[in-house]
Amino acid sequence: MLRVDRELTVAFVATFAMILNVGIMIIAMQIIFFDVVSDFEIALISTVYWIPIFLLTSIWGYVADVTGERKRLVITTQLIVSFLTYLHMVFSSYHQILILRFLTGIFSSAYLPCVQGYLTLDRKPEEFGYVLGVYNTAVAFGFFISGILSSVCLYLVDPLELIIFAGLASLMSSILLILLPSKPRIRREEPPSKMFSSLASIRLIGELRRGKAYFLVLSLAIRHLAIMGIFSVVYVYMQRVGIDRVYVGYVSAMNSFVQTTLIHPLSRLSDRVGRKKLFVSGFLLSSFIPITLMFARTLLDFILAFIVIGTAYSTMIAGANPYLRDVAPKSKASEILSLTNTTRAFGMIFGPILVGFLVTHHSYSLAFSVLFVLGLISTFLSLFAEEIYQKEYIVDQRD
Repeated sequence: MLRVDRELTVAFVATFAMILNVGIMIIAMQIIFFDVVSDFEIALISTVYWIPIFLLTSIWGYVADVTGERKRLVITTQLIVSFLTYLHMVFSSYHQILILRFLTGIFSSAYLPCVQGYLTLDRKPEEFGYVLGVYNTAVAFGFFISGILSSVCLYLVDPLELIIFAGLASLMSSILLILLPSKPRIRREEPPSKMFSSLASIRLIGELRRGKAYFLVLSLAIRHLAIMGIFSVVYVYMQRVGIDRVYVGYVSAMNSFVQTTLIHPLSRLSDRVGRKKLFVSGFLLSSFIPITLMFARTLLDFILAFIVIGTAYSTMIAGANPYLRDVAPKSKASEILSLTNTTRAFGMIFGPILVGFLVTHHSYSLAFSVLFVLGLISTFLSLFAEEIYQKEYIVDQRD
């Protein structure tokens, strides 16, 4: 029991620290380049960070599954992320930042498949929701604190100096990960040379026939296309409609506060009632996020909108994340769990391009309308994924 408590506690704090880096950098980049470059160019900062995550997350998952070195991989890559983050202060022109965001994305993409694969390695299916709920709660808490910390720091320091806190957070994460208990090197017998067949998760399509899980993955990709597109310019949009920049971190923290509160109990619920009820509900609620932002004008409006964002994501991820682990063979757990990151990266690449084009050449209202329709499409597709957990859990109980 001590081992389990230590494992989840260390993973929670290390993941929280890792996400501090991500959350701070999202806010810092949008504020640093506000009115320096166009909104479309600001959106591209997110795009170049997520391109390598889209392409390489599943490769990191493959390497982790084949070598069994999940812990060592994630420690090393977090150290590199910390170093690259500090370089943002040295090379701070727009084009230099684009290069650094791309390089940072290469090594950031290792975190999710390595840590989630590690945490679920020796667990039963009825524990997947609980364990992954701990991970996702840490992610939410990291974004919550990053929003608060960013807003507080903007009273005291130049936006560029936020990068100091982001780099320190990744360094802390890598040090904490060393404390994770050692586990058996469960691995599969495939040569590392085949890892490039995992590029952008293409080879995983064959693994998703079970339960028609490919419908869930497609829904995730479309949902993230809409929501990540919004997040690439949402802090710019808030300033455009008159919200002072010192409040944007506080408002965005409401999303993460709700996630921190809801993800874990909803993940536990998925271990009781199944996964599909939750992720379909999450997709449906997500589709209304663009509408809430379209009509938001006051600080209270945006707070309510971010509460909706947090509730929608909590409900969706509480079902979708353990569902993917349900369909994954143990020897491919890290690789298949990487799909949550690959689909998010897909959204962060193409969402900012779509939204950036629409707001530059048309309007924010049209952009939000298009994203609303995409949300409804993702909800419809998710209905075709078949629940597999509940049936198999009942069979296990009978045995």
